[in-house]
Amino acid sequence: MMITAARLYPARALFARPTRISSCLFSTATTPVVSQGVSESRLTDELNQLLQAGWTLDETRCGIEKVYYFKTYTKCQDFFNTVAIRSKAKNHHSVMTIKTGSVHVHWTTHHPRGLSLQDTIMARYCDEQSSSIGTVEQNQSKKCHPTPA
Repeated sequence: MMITAARLYPARALFARPTRISSCLFSTATTPVVSQGVSESRLTDELNQLLQAGWTLDETRCGIEKVYYFKTYTKCQDFFNTVAIRSKAKNHHSVMTIKTGSVHVHWTTHHPRGLSLQDTIMARYCDEQSSSIGTVEQNQSKKCHPTPA
């Protein structure tokens, strides 16, 4: 009987992450990696508008991200829930990180890998909803520490 790592550590095999080689991991260009089947010219136009609105390409150039700042944690939750409901309806989900006074949103398309029009549509939706809920400048957002008396 041959002894293997999977036999010695069966849980490791269950939780091992697959190795994925993707153009996103090795992208060094300043242009985004566009999802297969997407009109590059249309995506570029949409992306340029989003970049002017404060969105940035992520480090892999496969996604876009932005941080929204809110005055209260409740407004952060409202924004998070609003985006989550639309994400479920569109079956296109982001990675969102909620903190005391901010929400970080990251959009990318996983299959096929890269940026797609769904990402830009949802990013615009985030901008619309954040305006409706009421964003503030970073220095006006809710902080974790108590305010001095």
